[in-house]
Amino acid sequence: MTDEPDQVAADLRPLARADATRTVDYLRREEFSAFYRNHAAMLVGFLVTQGARAADATDIAQDTMIKLWKSWSTIESPMAWARVVAGRELVRRLGAVEEDNIDESEHSALLGAASDIDDWVRRDEYQRVLANLPPRQRQVLIWTTEGYSPAEIAVQLKLNAATVRSNLRKARRAVALHLQKGAQQ
Repeated sequence: MTDEPDQVAADLRPLARADATRTVDYLRREEFSAFYRNHAAMLVGFLVTQGARAADATDIAQDTMIKLWKSWSTIESPMAWARVVAGRELVRRLGAVEEDNIDESEHSALLGAASDIDDWVRRDEYQRVLANLPPRQRQVLIWTTEGYSPAEIAVQLKLNAATVRSNLRKARRAVALHLQKGAQQ
């Protein structure tokens, strides 16, 4: 080895690149980990409001998060991406002829043993109203309550923006009628 400054700098470059790569990988893992902790349970709730059983919703959410991790560095809007992927998987499962019998007493690690999501779904008036909406109206209304605009929903679901607005208007009208009936009783 030589003591020339240029040669020493050249010898250290691979080490600096390796350190930088490790730092980027660490930051990427930490960013995804924080996203997972903050949004996995929300994704489960999103799927349940779409009509999934809690056990199916946690399974789909977990599979979606695995797919998300594999593409993490290329995805610009992770929560929207996760909702689209999870929603498509739910539609596939709901349309499947064979039903997968799941022991509903099992608790998911994603929600924890103390999760009362099934009770919440059964007693929450909002959930009953959603269950009575057609699937597309329910989907659009849920995306809206999650903070997405009709234009953003149209992009994510690959729909015409007018279709989204129309379904949202119909869903809101159905919810309003339900609330009027409840107020009259």
